[in-house]
Amino acid sequence: MIPPIHHQARAVALHAARAGGQAALPMFRRTDLQVEWKSDESPVTVADRAAEHAIKAVVRSAFPDDAWLGEETGEEGGGSGRRWIVDPIDGTRNFVRGVPLWATLVACEEETPTGPRVVAAAVGIPALDEWYDAVLGGGARCNGTSIRVSAIDRLDRALFCYETPAWFRNHGLGAVWEDLVGGSALQRGLCDAYGHMLVASGRAEVVVEPHLSVWDVAATSLVVTEAGGRFSDLDGSPSIRSQNAVVTNGLLHDDTLRRIRAGRT
Repeated sequence: MIPPIHHQARAVALHAARAGGQAALPMFRRTDLQVEWKSDESPVTVADRAAEHAIKAVVRSAFPDDAWLGEETGEEGGGSGRRWIVDPIDGTRNFVRGVPLWATLVACEEETPTGPRVVAAAVGIPALDEWYDAVLGGGARCNGTSIRVSAIDRLDRALFCYETPAWFRNHGLGAVWEDLVGGSALQRGLCDAYGHMLVASGRAEVVVEPHLSVWDVAATSLVVTEAGGRFSDLDGSPSIRSQNAVVTNGLLHDDTLRRIRAGRT
């Protein structure tokens, strides 16, 4: 039985993701949008900060005693045993270029006897009006309708999504990228969280991302796994803290991991 607090967290996560999207959308494709660059050379805008402020307001109203980790506002402690992990605009590079594949990511993580685990999450793609949510043990949805990964079990029939070939080369995975591109039926870049949602909803089968932060995957990992897919790092661990990710429909996960092991330098 799913605890009522988890259902509540799912509803709050979805409400918060929508609030973040509503805060950011008026600034999307504005020609006067100013872009700053953080120390890790990633972009940030006033839209990121406005979206995180809106998300935080919703979460704090419902769960004032929970801990917080936001990409833009950092960490805050709490005494409830729960923590919210938020990326207000995942895909800021897409956002600033007017590409609609950016997301608002909201996850609720709970302490358990075996360690922290994401129990509720929402992923919004505001520019496309797609809103995904999931609760641990209760499945995943898009705009209120249940979603499921595809049944494709061969890479040569699969869609492989990625961010950019440069990230593969920069992390000693250039040969892996070549193998996955050469072995898959279709390939698409510009993915970020949207690629993960393509897998969760059965429209793609494999995503490999060599460089990530915990707020990039806390929400998407639960949506994918509750839709029947599989999430891991490059070594096969289900950790969301490994700074990389493999996302598949499950049927192609072991083959993808094998190709990564064979091609790493």
